[in-house]
Amino acid sequence: MNNGDLVWLPASTSLLQFDDDGAVCRHKNTKRPLNVLVVARHDYAYWKILYEGEQWCVPDNLLFPALKEE
Repeated sequence: MNNGDLVWLPASTSLLQFDDDGAVCRHKNTKRPLNVLVVARHDYAYWKILYEGEQWCVPDNLLFPALKEE
């Protein structure tokens, strides 16, 4: 996975935002499966994605390559 990749998230995925100390300061769950843009690597376990105009962190095991239409 690379910055700028389009990825697929399953429904009910937990999206997290962390404060400067690494504690979760905001969270939300997706209501349906979606395609989102990868922004950056957050740390060894999370990627930052763009969702509804904000950056959120998602565990890397919940991101899947988006299907390409032919």
